[in-house]
Amino acid sequence: MNPSEEAISLSTKIDKDPKFIQAILNESQKVVRYRMGVLIVEHKLGFIHANGGIDRSNIDQLKDTVLLLPKKPDESAKKISESISQHFQKNISVIITDTMGRPFRNGIVGFTIGSHNIECLLDERGKKDLYDNELKVTQIGIADELAAASSLLMGQAAQKKPVVLIKGYKFKQNNISDSRSLIRSEEEDLFR
Repeated sequence: MNPSEEAISLSTKIDKDPKFIQAILNESQKVVRYRMGVLIVEHKLGFIHANGGIDRSNIDQLKDTVLLLPKKPDESAKKISESISQHFQKNISVIITDTMGRPFRNGIVGFTIGSHNIECLLDERGKKDLYDNELKVTQIGIADELAAASSLLMGQAAQKKPVVLIKGYKFKQNNISDSRSLIRSEEEDLFR
């Protein structure tokens, strides 16, 4: 892959390989922020992510390869869900996860990049809290909370646990809702 002028220019500003930066740019809609060692972009899927979600961990570093996110993770989740549901004759929901850093917080957490047959965002606005106050902004990222819990169990290093089975969580199955419902629009995002 031949790096573009933009990739070469960014490589001198953030001290990363221009070929790696080009791979990031190829997976991104736009660069949001950068500083030495860090490149934050808006991924083609719509979420804000370091390095465009491209990973070089948990693969052989002797080969000059990188791991990309799925092109259509909601469709992938649907295919997996339908296949497993048919095999086990049960109604199975699927969440595909990755990890990300968060503004103002150290550490990475799991988040949803694709889903099927699960309500991803539970809108509690208009409901009452325990003091009978009306909830004005409360929306619960159900799929992201489950993704974070599963990521903790999967591990981030040599654990070799690519799948976590969650049982007993009571949720509303919904094959209409998908992971895009979790992405805040740029107009509502205070950081872009």
